[in-house]
Amino acid sequence: MIGRLPFFVTGLFIGLAMTLAWPGQAQASKCEAGTVFNPITKVRWTCIFPITVGGIRVGSFDKLDKALDAQSASKPLCACRKGIQFWFGVKVSYWSPNRMVDVVTEPGCMMALGADLMPTGGKLQGSQSSIADGTNTRKMFAQMHYYISPVWAMLDMFTDLPCLENDGFDVAMMTEVLPTWQSGTLGAIIQPEGILFGNPAAGLACMGDSAAAAAGKVIDPLFWCMGSWGATYPIAGDIHFDDSVEAWAGLAARGVFMMGRLGALTISSADGCSFVPQPVWTKSRYKLQIMEPVKGGKCVNIGRPGALWSSAKHAPGKDNAQFMLFEKVICCAGIPVP
Repeated sequence: MIGRLPFFVTGLFIGLAMTLAWPGQAQASKCEAGTVFNPITKVRWTCIFPITVGGIRVGSFDKLDKALDAQSASKPLCACRKGIQFWFGVKVSYWSPNRMVDVVTEPGCMMALGADLMPTGGKLQGSQSSIADGTNTRKMFAQMHYYISPVWAMLDMFTDLPCLENDGFDVAMMTEVLPTWQSGTLGAIIQPEGILFGNPAAGLACMGDSAAAAAGKVIDPLFWCMGSWGATYPIAGDIHFDDSVEAWAGLAARGVFMMGRLGALTISSADGCSFVPQPVWTKSRYKLQIMEPVKGGKCVNIGRPGALWSSAKHAPGKDNAQFMLFEKVICCAGIPVP
């Protein structure tokens, strides 16, 4: 697995040196000490719905997984093989809280752990600055932390599902140790495809994705777009914004996209029998719920305009955010056949 803790032990000094030397950084809020992840109180459990079992939907209708639920309904039965073992059953689809993402202006602020690995006293960190281009646009820079957090396994629930992820809690990525996250120009060297999407035509295509996101849907082929949150490229920690909460969500989504480019994303196959690599994300498979600084009342699809959900989510003086990432899972739940 990418980015386990021993990797960070060797890279923290490099990341700290780069962070402290990064220009344009300003004083902001300090790292909060009381943000240790509690799955019972911080997760919005209504986000796991709708659940489809054998083609029968339980819970409210969700535009994001309409096609997936329709597929489960048309083909409710499934059969899988793993090695010499076979099993038959019914398809079960649901939204699973498997990952967490921090977006922090304080380098090394591990919100899920309630610890600050690089204490700077609220100084020399992420920045928010105005852009002198005649508009009211601002630019934010922040670090991103990506956690493996299989909540079902942590709570010892649904352990009989054969496709339940059980890797254990882990820190998969800290951008403080990634030079490419600190500079979009440097990132373009190892991600040259980003140049293809930095032109006006690609930007105009994102207008359609933004309209779809406002309606509760996403357009998967436009993988370089994040609706109203901006673009996935350049894969770096700075983003243009008008709404701070929307900018946090944009950086969290960009971090998820980056994990796919690093080979660390998988999705469940259509037959529910396995997980397959996802080097380019399928946006409709993911939705986000803000947990810090204010717990969100619902989950939002990638790119949903902040005007529809971000109100009262930015507590005064708190500029670090934490999100739960829900992934759409299709599972073939059944019994093994000798």
